[in-house]
Amino acid sequence: MERGYAGTYGPGLLALLVASAVITLGAAGIATALAATEGRPDQATLAAVGAAPRARKELACFQAATVAGLGTVMGIVAGFLPGAAIVIVVPEMRFFVPWMTLGVTVLAVPLLAMLAALALTRSRIPMERRLA
Repeated sequence: MERGYAGTYGPGLLALLVASAVITLGAAGIATALAATEGRPDQATLAAVGAAPRARKELACFQAATVAGLGTVMGIVAGFLPGAAIVIVVPEMRFFVPWMTLGVTVLAVPLLAMLAALALTRSRIPMERRLA
């Protein structure tokens, strides 16, 4: 009796998943921190006109999600295309797409970036003086 394909995700694929998550989260953190630093005068203006302190955290959260989401999707496409080309060129290789790993990466990494931005962003910033 043949049971069919019963593959398991090996440690190599898990290591790639962890490495891609760390790289994406690092890039999202750096990009979010740079965007927050550059937008500090604008955030001070928002606070001065009555925006809630939570608005700063939400802005950082969605910036991190955008950067991490775009980075994850672009990384998957950038890895998928050369992999597919190699499988097409080498006839002995089988084409296998780890859908579960890709799905976890696309959903979990931006979510982790959002949660990290929410946890690490301060609600209130000191008021800055603007020169006229």
